[in-house]
Amino acid sequence: MRIKTGALLLAALTAACALLIFPVQAAQGAKNGIGYCLEVLVPSLYPFMVLSVFIVKSGLSRKISGIFEGPTQKLFRLPGSAAPTVLMSLIGGYPAGARSVASLYEDGEISQKQAERMLGFCVNAGPSFVITAVGAGFLKSPQAGAILFAAQGIVFLLLGIGSGLTAKREAPKLGGKRAKAYGASQALITSAADAAHSTINMCCFVILFAALMNLIRMGCSDPARSAALSALLEVTGGCSDLARLGVPPWVFSAAIGWGGICVHFQVLSTLTELKINKARFVLSRFFQAVLSAAVSWGLMLLFPETEAVFCSFAGPVSGALSAAPPAAAALLVLCSALLLSIPRKGMEIAEKGCYNESIINRKTGGI
Repeated sequence: MRIKTGALLLAALTAACALLIFPVQAAQGAKNGIGYCLEVLVPSLYPFMVLSVFIVKSGLSRKISGIFEGPTQKLFRLPGSAAPTVLMSLIGGYPAGARSVASLYEDGEISQKQAERMLGFCVNAGPSFVITAVGAGFLKSPQAGAILFAAQGIVFLLLGIGSGLTAKREAPKLGGKRAKAYGASQALITSAADAAHSTINMCCFVILFAALMNLIRMGCSDPARSAALSALLEVTGGCSDLARLGVPPWVFSAAIGWGGICVHFQVLSTLTELKINKARFVLSRFFQAVLSAAVSWGLMLLFPETEAVFCSFAGPVSGALSAAPPAAAALLVLCSALLLSIPRKGMEIAEKGCYNESIINRKTGGI
């Protein structure tokens, strides 16, 4: 206990000294985090989170529960009331699944063991983040984002079915509270407020970890190590830094599967009454990262044309003019037309989003 208290005290004093000695760098990191939230997270996640909550609040989730009650019990050994949560955890984003699991436990629909087991596979990045933010935003390819999301979905099924096979059957819980269904207008108002609260909570952690990463990177001048540390701590900045380095696709999949320690804190903050084994939760995230990397690597073998999309920025590009002078002239004209037709605003996300920008500029001479 004394060792833990001493470690926390040392970490707090170190953070305080860093903030006092390097206030400009910490403020710049927080500014980068705010930029992430405004340009990537809020536009891509908030509308979808409103829709996810609206489906539950309006009572539509009960119909989904009735349709998928049988498969949910057979595949995952979970009650039918958990079916909407299982589905929403795959399409609603990291915090949505954890919040839904906590609500099921608080209403008495699932036991603590079932809730802890669900957290092993019901914490996933939503399609808005994987396909839109990572695929179309950072990688400039929605097809690449679709491959990453498909890999996550396969791992979701593997972990969910695997946990169901190893779990003991539990008697259905009786007497659980039933959340009342709102009218359409009230459900929309409540959904917007709940989604806003979750989005603000998520953005606060992103800003905090962005400031922390800017301080840590002052002692890490290697872009590769800095990007790896970024992916370990915060998934959004990590994916942006990985895109600038041009790493293979399975690395992105591993980063998304891990989620980042920032996401881990977001998930744990939603579990107010539910007490879980934190070490087991972190281990499940690591296991999901490894499986996601392996599955995405296999998908690239099945769809090699998609890998070419990643390879377009995976390293230095070299080329030569055609041997025929007319063809070479035509090629130059077409390239000039292509460059003039590219909208400048479409390139801003990757340029503004990289925590490593100052480090990379020093390595490349400011190019």
